Amino acid sequence: MKKIMVLIVALSVFVGVSSSAYAHSGRTDKNGGHNCSAKSKQKGLCTGYHYHKKK
Repeated sequence: MKKIMVLIVALSVFVGVSSSAYAHSGRTDKNGGHNCSAKSKQKGLCTGYHYHKKK
């Protein structure tokens, strides 16, 4: 039973860390924002400058 609990906790931590680590590929300015690329605009993902973290 202990081994199962350890496995569940380890998987939960791994999934939580890995999903938040890839939230954005980088290249944000000191405020945590950036301008959208032309490719992102074409896909309708964003329209201009936006933030990836709260101020």
